[in-house]
Amino acid sequence: MHYHESGDFDYQKVLAQVAPSQTKAFGAFDAAVFDKDDEVLDLRTKELIAIGVASTTQCPYCLDVHVGNAKKAGASREEVARAVYVAAGLRAGAAYTHGFLAHKAYEQGSELEHFHEPGDRSYLRPLRQTSGSAVEAFQAFDGAVFDPADDVLSVLTRELIAIAVAATTQCPYCLAGHVEKAKKAGATEEHLSRAIMVAAALRAGAAFTHGFLALKLYDQK
Repeated sequence: MHYHESGDFDYQKVLAQVAPSQTKAFGAFDAAVFDKDDEVLDLRTKELIAIGVASTTQCPYCLDVHVGNAKKAGASREEVARAVYVAAGLRAGAAYTHGFLAHKAYEQGSELEHFHEPGDRSYLRPLRQTSGSAVEAFQAFDGAVFDPADDVLSVLTRELIAIAVAATTQCPYCLAGHVEKAKKAGATEEHLSRAIMVAAALRAGAAFTHGFLALKLYDQK
């Protein structure tokens, strides 16, 4: 037996049979998020955001579906690759920025009162001083991912992918930084909300599709 296989999608019918109302409600939610007639974000952009989130949740079923949907919506191989690297940059970024919190906790010890605060960025200095050349290497990587001269994806699209991934990693530092950058790139509150709801749909979708695996394992036990 293999855990993840394309044939696992056959269990979607079984899941719908044993949890009909929940499956129907999820389907309606997913359809609303990926509404092709939505005038705020086109379907191609939503699918690229979905690929970034699926790369973060590491859900092969979601990647299968949304890479296919992105391709049908006109996304190129280069655009898919950029979405994946935004996800990689944000996953690294969530760990990197939580290094600020680690150094704050180290310094304050039992006197620590607040976990996440905007002023935590001041701890970049001890992180940089004690990490060898790793901080500079991360910043170079981050700069390559969000290079404004790279015209494969617009700055706005990359920032919306970043916001969705940051919502998925639940990193407040990343959200603060990329919401600000998205706003500067022309994002509206409607853009922001669409990106967040794609993240929500993909987090739900990863659990939904892994229900196929759960039922397959049930049959194997």
